[in-house]
Amino acid sequence: MTAKKSFSKILWIPGLIILLLAAYKGISVFTGASTGDAAPDFTAELVNGEMYSLSDSRGHYIILDFWASWCGPCLRDNPKLVALESKYSDKTFDNGSELHVVSVALEKRGEAWKRAAERMGFNWERQIVQKHKIVMASPIANDYGVTDIPAKFLIDPGGNIVSAKTSFEAIDEYLSDRLD
Repeated sequence: MTAKKSFSKILWIPGLIILLLAAYKGISVFTGASTGDAAPDFTAELVNGEMYSLSDSRGHYIILDFWASWCGPCLRDNPKLVALESKYSDKTFDNGSELHVVSVALEKRGEAWKRAAERMGFNWERQIVQKHKIVMASPIANDYGVTDIPAKFLIDPGGNIVSAKTSFEAIDEYLSDRLD
């Protein structure tokens, strides 16, 4: 083997290792939806069997929340989501809009999401469950660049992301400033 071929092989192997590690860790060039971007539209089946598109909520503020029944930080965060939904469920904002909560459970299998949602008091109709063996293989999560959960997005009535991967406290502050 010549020195040139040997050197090429030496450079090729670390490159392959880096590529495999990046694929394993879910690293990609696409960072997902960001503040100021138009919210990626999607259509999915709700847990009640009806079809829902994010664009169905156009004209309203939307909290899009990604969570899972097996995710400890999600379960600790869920009471804050329930409190926000309860606080704003009967309120109107300065532009005449309401608040729609859309929760997306990223599950591997089973019905654990249902027990968790019931226990937490998820009483809104826009609940979606995406089951995949590889949890982050959810098309909706991919469109939003979700690689870790919990992940929350606030979307304005025009369909633009006001805040990406934010906290419920920040969402509450933003919404309270816009009450009618």
